[in-house]
Amino acid sequence: MVIEIKKDTPPEEVKRILEQIKSECKKKVALSDFFGKLPNIGDGLAYQKKVRNER
Repeated sequence: MVIEIKKDTPPEEVKRILEQIKSECKKKVALSDFFGKLPNIGDGLAYQKKVRNER
């Protein structure tokens, strides 16, 4: 999402825009879901070739 705010925009308008963005972003993502390591799969290159050939 891209929002352009011009220099002459009043502070009240900027606050209103920011509040609107916060209300649109309801779903929170827990970053802890992305932490950790992948399981040990052996040779990474061999695994990558195997996965790509499964298509």
